[in-house]
Amino acid sequence: MTGVPIPKCQTQFAFRLTLGIVAAVTLVRCLVLVLSPLDLYPDEAQYWWWAQAPDLGYYSKPPMIAWIVRVSTALFGNAEWALRLPAPLFHGATALLVFGIARQAVNARLSLLSALAYLTLPGVSWSSGLISTDVPLLFFWAMATYAFLRACEDMRWRWPLLCGVALGLGLESKYAMFYFPLGAVIAGLLVCRARAVVFGTRGLAILGVGLLLLAPNIVWNALHGFPTVAHTEANADWGRSRYSIGSAAGFLFGQFGVFGPVLMAGLIGAIWRLAREKNRPEPDLILAAFGLPSLVLILVQSFIAGANANWAATAFVAATPLAVAELARWWRGRAIWVSFAINTGAMLVLWIFLVRPQVADAIGAGNALKREEGWHELGTAVAHESEAKPYTAIVADNRSVVAELLYYAQPRKAPIRIWARDLSIRDHFEMTLRLSPGTARVLLVLEPPSVKRVLATFDSARPIKSVPIPVGGSHIRAIDLYDAVGYRGAQNSADDRPGSRAAVL
Repeated sequence: MTGVPIPKCQTQFAFRLTLGIVAAVTLVRCLVLVLSPLDLYPDEAQYWWWAQAPDLGYYSKPPMIAWIVRVSTALFGNAEWALRLPAPLFHGATALLVFGIARQAVNARLSLLSALAYLTLPGVSWSSGLISTDVPLLFFWAMATYAFLRACEDMRWRWPLLCGVALGLGLESKYAMFYFPLGAVIAGLLVCRARAVVFGTRGLAILGVGLLLLAPNIVWNALHGFPTVAHTEANADWGRSRYSIGSAAGFLFGQFGVFGPVLMAGLIGAIWRLAREKNRPEPDLILAAFGLPSLVLILVQSFIAGANANWAATAFVAATPLAVAELARWWRGRAIWVSFAINTGAMLVLWIFLVRPQVADAIGAGNALKREEGWHELGTAVAHESEAKPYTAIVADNRSVVAELLYYAQPRKAPIRIWARDLSIRDHFEMTLRLSPGTARVLLVLEPPSVKRVLATFDSARPIKSVPIPVGGSHIRAIDLYDAVGYRGAQNSADDRPGSRAAVL
């Protein structure tokens, strides 16, 4: 399966050099997290709240992200950097696995470049500053891919079992891991050695171990009415199909930003070469099988009903060595260094933005950081106001605001609750922290567009004050505080069905 044989001493040197560079970049990323003044992104605050009560599942995600945050905060405390610390560590480990993938599929000369290419991907640089479900997903995807490649040339059971474990833990991280079995089947159809793994007892073992590790989350979903499945269907939103070429073009253009423009060009070139060649290298076919399906399927999704740029993130684990190998053919390998220059430059600029967000504002890029600013000020204002009167709850109608208040409104005397516009459940807060009818006196924390519909469900309400908070990109986050009594409860609505895009915050 490997390319041109490389002396063992060269492979060891390449790995040691890779390890040193990965460790240095990861250390800097950790220091950037400690120095960054940015608040938690709303999803990060939600994951922190989930981690306070570890479970086998949550409304919108499998439980791995909450488990990771729980371990990190237990070790290092509840500061923002402590929540985010696993992100650069996982990405560093994933880069080392990409080294192994490239070593199996290409050769040691390009394995170092592939690992460093992954480490400096713009999407990875951004993801290293946030804790998200993509962080463990990419790690377990890379582990499964490496184990699969080893299983194609080594008959020992350790590799399919490791692949199954990685599959299961990846599924516990994000259901996008289900693309992996699809890639394995395609690889089996294209490559003889892969076929022996996929369509045999080892393939059954991989799938069986993976589903066994996912079983606790399946049971949790069954006991709670499969909310995660409903959330996933809502995100797909095929009930409101748009069939937009512009949306598909936007998604594809976004991949040049996530992967880097030169690497993306290299990936397209590699696909074009594979399509034209008659004697296609088996390793390239396996990498393409694990890289292209998710990219193509999400491109179709973007055409039908829209898609976020990160939804195809798993494609780039296998796509990185494939693209690097292609770029090595261009301009005597100079294209690789052009790619490194662009992606590393973007990484350095991002580090500056994270440590000094005002620089981003000064050059007109502050809009990218606005959802990580102003939450501490809001939490402080709400916590202070909650002590002024005997409120029985602090209530917001927005999932992001609820998540941020749970983390930043400290200390507080009243519990946080969410106001829901009907009886449907759209997120974990509506499932667990819904405001109950008859609640006496509440402190409402509302964005101006929500004020009218929320106040209509109370017997009376008195405005307290507005809290305008400047955030990135010269925006103002306006929040209005109300003293309200006599909550009458939510009414069901035929227009707000579970699973609709409008019902997902």
